[in-house]
Amino acid sequence: MSTTPRGVMTPPVADDPVALRIRTLRLSQGLSYKRLSEAAGGLATSFLFNIEHGRKVPGEDVAARIAVALGDGAYEQLYRAWARVKSRGRNGRADHEAMLGAWERLRTGFGVTDSGAAERRNAANIANAGNAGNDGHDGVDGARDAGRLRVAVLASAADPGDGVRPGAELVVNTLSLDPSLYGHDAAQARERFSRLRRPFAFPLDAEQAGRAPGLPAGYLAVVTRDTGEAPRREDAYVVRVNGRLEVVPGAAFAGGSTPEPVRAAGIADAAALRSALVGRIDLLLPDVRR
Repeated sequence: MSTTPRGVMTPPVADDPVALRIRTLRLSQGLSYKRLSEAAGGLATSFLFNIEHGRKVPGEDVAARIAVALGDGAYEQLYRAWARVKSRGRNGRADHEAMLGAWERLRTGFGVTDSGAAERRNAANIANAGNAGNDGHDGVDGARDAGRLRVAVLASAADPGDGVRPGAELVVNTLSLDPSLYGHDAAQARERFSRLRRPFAFPLDAEQAGRAPGLPAGYLAVVTRDTGEAPRREDAYVVRVNGRLEVVPGAAFAGGSTPEPVRAAGIADAAALRSALVGRIDLLLPDVRR
């Protein structure tokens, strides 16, 4: 995973721990898309490519076949949980209890095999039954919780203000960015997340996404504030305009074209853009609410 905040460009792989693992294992084993396709029972190579890049979501059975084909069968249930969570809302038939179980398995990540996750759940259930005052988290869970970064998700591109956290009326969800879910890339993920300052996320619509290269519509843009750096041409930024967030390309700060809604508000030159600057788009994550 790249440790530079260049996620606004077309990424080589989705910011998704399971998609990253699929790509990493495939490449480390010298498997082409064609060979992995054959090993997984005849999937389209374009489908595998899009899975790795976060553009397609496999069904649970297909996710399990990919795990086995990569020699990652010890995490088959994790792959199934990932597929279930990623496809939530697309078929409208997700069972509530099954979804909770999927989220729990995804939360434990690749640090625990399927059998280990089951053992931990059983141990937690026993502990909870025996001690009503226990919160059900062991030391490992506590350490993992401490390493998470929680990011407020806005319902729309509304100005979140300058507070540490946007107002409750604007927030519809909270992302929990857990470095431990990134496997071998956990250290890089932890370093990258630690650089986020008062972050928040908002959904990118097609019009906003079209303003800068590599911004996919339907994704969540995670914005870091207080960057303390000069805007870079290759990055994308958000400015506040009449109570709304507007995406502008980094080139606009160097005299490039400014989006029409921003110009219409009288924000046209570099000085005005810097005055209205909220932050830089640092991460792009799939919007699982869709």
